[in-house]
Parts: sequence; structure tokens; C-alpha cells
Amino acid sequence: MAVLGSEENIVRELSLGEVISKSFVLYRRDFLKYFVLFLVVDAVAGVSVALTLRGFNFAALPAHPTAEQLSSWWSSAVGVLVYFALAIILLFVLGALASVVAIKMASDVIEGRGANLGSALRFGASKLVFVLGLTLLVGLIVGLGFILIVPGIILGIMFSVAVPSFVIEKPGIVGSLGRSRELVGHRWLKTFATFLVLLIIIVVIDVVVSLLSLAFGGASVVVSTALGAVAAPLVPIAQTVYFYSNRARIAPVQVGQVPAGYGASPQPGMKFCPNCGTQLPALAAFCASCGAKQPAPV
Repeated sequence: MAVLGSEENIVRELSLGEVISKSFVLYRRDFLKYFVLFLVVDAVAGVSVALTLRGFNFAALPAHPTAEQLSSWWSSAVGVLVYFALAIILLFVLGALASVVAIKMASDVIEGRGANLGSALRFGASKLVFVLGLTLLVGLIVGLGFILIVPGIILGIMFSVAVPSFVIEKPGIVGSLGRSRELVGHRWLKTFATFLVLLIIIVVIDVVVSLLSLAFGGASVVVSTALGAVAAPLVPIAQTVYFYSNRARIAPVQVGQVPAGYGASPQPGMKFCPNCGTQLPALAAFCASCGAKQPAPV
């Protein structure tokens, strides 16, 4: 249950700037936990890629290979391809796990429970198979849409918070797709702009990281891996913030949010906010508590 008194609780829809700002606030709050999580993933990724590239250094075929040389070459090529496929699968699984753990930690902070890396890892491991299925399904749908480009962008926006929906509300794989569509409905342009700004920020960070790592010569790969883990957590954290922002926009009044006396008649010249139940002046256009726009006076 959300702790409504939490300083990080999101009780109204956030602007684009507020979504980005809140994401950085959450990241700074538990930076070390997020950094260690993604550093491990990036380190495994770096080792896997290095070993895969090393496997490509098998001898080239001579102009007129013998049957034995051809057989040996094909064996090496198949081995490299198998290892490359396994490396890609490993990176996909670890990336999905890291995203789920980051979403869970950000969600716990927003709901006032505090981020616990160990608990989030156990949760992520228990949901990993389902999250992999959801991620593959979304990737397939969006990938098919990108054949015509524009539909791919629309579908990407539509399902941009499907994974946070699954992690936080647990509606199932198909239900998460519908919930994501519901949450971003009537906010298509804002959703696109939010994740475009986030992408630009991450690209800028990656460019800076690449330039800084060049100064370390032979240790540049290690430095690049460490610094690269800095930007990675921003995506799942921002997805989580955007999920809560849109949920606050469309969520009905919850029991516990309604103050004593709400449901009875308000005081003369006053009214109740339909979003959070705060008593307001009858002519108020916006709620002073949650910021929700108020219905026009009848």
C-alpha cells in the first residue's frame, strides 16, 4: 500500500520537466545501488563481447582448401555463432533483470518503502521469465510496426510503460499491454517527447563517457564499462516515474485519500477535489493539494 505521506509519492500528473527531474532525484537518492547493479551487467556484457570477438580470429580459408581444412573452418564458424547467440541471450536476460530490479527499487521509494537491492533482486528473479516474455512480445510487435516506421513509433509509445505496469500492478503479460495503452492514452505526444529527451540525455552521457575513457589508454575498456553503468539506470527509473504520473492522472479516489467528512456535504462556498478529496473553494480551478484540474461550477 502506498504511503501517501512519502516525500517521493506522486499524487498528480507530472510535467515533462518534472518527470525527468524526479527521475534524477530518485537516481541520486540510491545511486550506489543502481550503479553496482548495472556495473555488474555491463561488466558481464563487456567480457562476453570480448570473448566473442576473440573467437572470430580463427584462420581464414586458403584459396583452395582441402576437405579437412573446410570441415575445421566450418566447425570453428559454427562454434563462434553458437557462442555469439549465447552471449546475446545472456545480455538480454541480464538486461531485463536489471531493468526489473531498478523499476522495483524506484517503485518502492515512490510508495514510501525504501529501496532494498537484495529484496528487489529476489523479486526480479521470481518474475524474470514473465518479464522476458513480455519484453519479447513488445519487441516483436514494435519491430513489425517499424517495417512501416510510423506504426513502430506509435506502438513503441503505446507500450512504453508495459514493463512497469507488470512489475508494479501485476496484471499479467496481456493485461500489462492494455494497461500501458490506457496510461499513455491522450498523452501520445508527451510520452514521445519524454522518452526522446531521455534518449538525448543518455546519448550525451555516452559521448562524454567515450571521450573520457580514451584518456586512459589500455584501461579505456574498463573505464568505459564503469562509466557506462552511470546512464543505464535512467531508463527504467524514468519509466517508473512516468507510470506513476499517468496513474495519478487517471486513478479514482482511493479509500484513505478521502478526508473525514468527504461524501457528506462540503462547507458553504467549498467543494471537494474529485481526485484527492481535499476541500477547496467552490471557484478553485485547480486543487491546491494534488494539482488536478477541477470541474467547472454547475
